[in-house]
Amino acid sequence: MAQPARQMALAALAVGLLLLNMGSHSTAERWCVARKGQTAQALTEIVLTQLCQEGAASSQNILHDCGPIVQGGPCFQPNTPFAHASYVINSSWQRRNSRGENVPCDFNGRATLVFKDPSTSARCRYPSLP
Repeated sequence: MAQPARQMALAALAVGLLLLNMGSHSTAERWCVARKGQTAQALTEIVLTQLCQEGAASSQNILHDCGPIVQGGPCFQPNTPFAHASYVINSSWQRRNSRGENVPCDFNGRATLVFKDPSTSARCRYPSLP
């Protein structure tokens, strides 16, 4: 009789810990960055044709700031398509969500949500949502 009660208690504890862990992400800082495994061409495309082109920004009402990833900008290094795409994707996603748009972190399958600060240096800080 003691064994089933112990198993029930352990199961309840496991469920409680699982729910606690799932809930921790709701208030944790989060960032939306480029999904790994994409080609440099795909990453460059999202930066140049979708987020850093003035026409794309106005037609989709996306506010973004691509200045930090241009040469001499605080987020130019590392100078890789992945780092540049991650910064711009996050910048766009953060700004749109801070305006209450509730935009998913997807960008047509090219982005993913992370809970670890992706900032690359003290000069290059990625904004985050609480």
